[in-house]
Amino acid sequence: MNTGVFRLARLPTLAVWPTRLLIWLIICTIFEINSYAQSVQVITKIIDKELPYIEHQPVLLTAQKADITIKGWARPTISVRLRLIAKHPDRATAERELAYHQYTLQSVDGQVDLSNRFVIPQSVGKLRSQLKAVYEISLPAKAFLTVTNSFGDINLANLDGNTNVTFDFGKLTLDDIRGKLTIKSDYGDIDGRGLDAILNVKAEKAEITLQDVSGNVTLQTSFGKLTLLPTLTLDALNVDATRTDILVATKRLTDFWFDVTSLGADIRVPENFADQLVKAKNKQTFRYQPSVKKPEIVIQNRYSPIVIQGEKPLVDRR
Repeated sequence: MNTGVFRLARLPTLAVWPTRLLIWLIICTIFEINSYAQSVQVITKIIDKELPYIEHQPVLLTAQKADITIKGWARPTISVRLRLIAKHPDRATAERELAYHQYTLQSVDGQVDLSNRFVIPQSVGKLRSQLKAVYEISLPAKAFLTVTNSFGDINLANLDGNTNVTFDFGKLTLDDIRGKLTIKSDYGDIDGRGLDAILNVKAEKAEITLQDVSGNVTLQTSFGKLTLLPTLTLDALNVDATRTDILVATKRLTDFWFDVTSLGADIRVPENFADQLVKAKNKQTFRYQPSVKKPEIVIQNRYSPIVIQGEKPLVDRR
């Protein structure tokens, strides 16, 4: 009896070479990535600035290719740390092109202006380095704040004022936001929790998740995905969507008042509410309207499904 010895099955010749080629390509790719990571030079310039803040003074942040973190605090000042970064395998190139970063951190004409931009001399031609800015900002929680950014992420926390955000090609993260918040997003995802605000969102091609959301919420979305977890302190939620997959997850559906319409796609609800789900031609409606006042959820969607979760399994009307 032969114990502890085994033979590997012999692969056909034609199968061996593609396998070996794939392994070789993977090894080369990993080697190239590691080589680049080890050789890239990162040059950073750090600017720290503290500015006084006057109540109701507008704060304007206009950013390009920036990662932004903004937190509210109780002090009557604005603290800014701005890191300007240039990356290139050649250190001299990174150092030279770091100077293409331009920035403004100042109070002027009754408002606070914070901005970064890239100014490339015409004689240089094509930019060779990877340029990026990173903001870390603390400001009064009730500040009047306007943020514009492209190709970067934004994190907002502990704000209770009037905030406007316009961004594309990035992600917006929200935590503990009150007051009033207006968002415009193109190709920019939104992830929020602990929201109790007058919230207005207009988004295209975005994935949006709002957890523990209350207050008064209005959402206009198209060609995206929307996940909502409302709380009992919700005042009203209005959604006007096109080709957006929508999920509303509740612990108890009976805690809310629903008026939901879908054109050209299905609505799914818990099985014990199937009798409130009506289908007529290419239109479906779900209405649950108790006599006792409840937080209102109104949804209109076109050509993408709506799912409303409660404590029971889901059904739909085919």
